[in-house]
Amino acid sequence: MTRSLLLRFAAPQQSWGSTELSDRNSEPLPTRSGVVGMLAAALGAARGDWPAWLWATDIWVRVDRKGGLSSDFHTVGLAATSVQDIRSRHRQVTGGRGKADFIVPLGSGTKWTLGGGTMVTNRQYLADAEFLVAISHVDVDRVAELAHATRNPVFMTYLGRKAFAPTFPFHLGVREGDPRAILAVLPTRAKEASQLSLHHLLGDQNYAIDTVQPPTMTTLEGWTV
Repeated sequence: MTRSLLLRFAAPQQSWGSTELSDRNSEPLPTRSGVVGMLAAALGAARGDWPAWLWATDIWVRVDRKGGLSSDFHTVGLAATSVQDIRSRHRQVTGGRGKADFIVPLGSGTKWTLGGGTMVTNRQYLADAEFLVAISHVDVDRVAELAHATRNPVFMTYLGRKAFAPTFPFHLGVREGDPRAILAVLPTRAKEASQLSLHHLLGDQNYAIDTVQPPTMTTLEGWTV
């Protein structure tokens, strides 16, 4: 018996980055690591201590509305010498050695340059997109655990960034069947639903492997379990 948890990812903005460059792009649909990270947060797992079984989840995504890419820029002020001195003293009091280093939060590990001015980085977002996500596991008890966690999350569930909370309805319940089969027939509110792309999240850069033509609906009744 296969059971699948259904979630709806929709919000004014989402961001699903797959790189750690200074310019943070967004993939056009949720990434596997992003979905697994959200599930780990809902379970209350600490960063770097995610349950191993989460990586065995089978995740499928249907694109009901593609949305559009938008971008803006962030300015990052470089650290002042006085701030470094304060943190260096705190390090010494707590048993550390040497001066505190400032790391540019871009994943590169580059040290901040004192008095070097302002760094400008670009951020990309996915605006007004809607995805239906189906998640299963060989152990149906794990699916039940994820269903409970996403209804009662320990840490907030968000769509790529903490500011991007999902809109209602987010949790669509658990259904009998495998994810691909469920997404093929689950009704959609898309106005042009002749061909909706279906993605199997096996990595962070995914391509549509199928298209489906689900029935359309005008209310939310088709999503209730």
